[in-house]
Amino acid sequence: MINKLHWLPVGQLDIDRSSLNHHAQPGELVRLQIWSYLLETDHGPILIDTGMPDSFIDNPDYFKSTPFEGRFIPRMTADDSIVAVLDRIGYQPDDIHAIVISHMHMDHAGGNPHFPNTPIYVQQTEADAAIGNLEYAPPECVQTTLNYRLLQGDHELVPGLQLLYTPGHSPGHQSALITTKESGPIMLTIDVAYTQENYANDVPFDGFDREQTRQSIARIQQIVQEVKPSLLFFGHDPEQVAVQPVYPQYK
Repeated sequence: MINKLHWLPVGQLDIDRSSLNHHAQPGELVRLQIWSYLLETDHGPILIDTGMPDSFIDNPDYFKSTPFEGRFIPRMTADDSIVAVLDRIGYQPDDIHAIVISHMHMDHAGGNPHFPNTPIYVQQTEADAAIGNLEYAPPECVQTTLNYRLLQGDHELVPGLQLLYTPGHSPGHQSALITTKESGPIMLTIDVAYTQENYANDVPFDGFDREQTRQSIARIQQIVQEVKPSLLFFGHDPEQVAVQPVYPQYK
C-alpha cells in the first residue's frame, strides 16, 4: 500500500480546444495543467511522469515555425522544472527510487534526463515508438541512454501501485491504479482520457489510435466499476484542476 500520493504541478500548456474535443472548432486555446505525481512508499519516493522539458522554460515560442505553431504553447518557468519542484519539497534526483512514465509525450517525459541513474518504467511498445525518435517528442523526452525498464502489459511495481496497459492515446500508454493508506484505491487515467467528457461521453480527442483508445477507456471503466476508487482523476480536465489539492496535501 502507498503511504501518500501527492499532486505536483509542473507547468502549464496552452492547447487548441479541438485537441481535447474533436467536435470543437479549432482556434480557441485552453490552458492545461501539467502534472507529476509523487508516491511516498516504504521503498522510497516514486514519481509518475516528469513534466515538460527544460527547453520549454520561458520559451512560449518553442513550436514557432513548426506544424504545431499556435496549437501548443508552453507556459513553463524554471520553478516548474521537476528538479526545482522536488528541491522545494526536500528531494534530489538521486533520492527517487523509481520513475513511471505513462507515455513519452512532451508534457509527461520532459524531465527524464535529470534522472540518469533512476530506473524508468515504460511500456515496451511506447519505448519502441519513441526512444530516439525526434519526430515523436522533443529530444529530452526520447533520450536513448537512460535506465529504462521495459514493461509488457500490466505490472505491479510495488504493493499498491498497479500499472495498467492502456494504449491508444499513444502506442504504449499506461494508467495507474494506486491504493493509499488514507484513501484506498485511486485511479489516475493519465491521458487515456484527457477529460470527463472524453471518458464518459466518448468524445474523441488527440491520440494515436482512436479504437484502441475506446477499448482502453472501456477497460478503465470496468476496473472502476469493480474497485470503486475514491477518486477518478483525468490527465488534463480543467474542472478537476480547479479543486485538486496539491503538495503538501495528499490522498
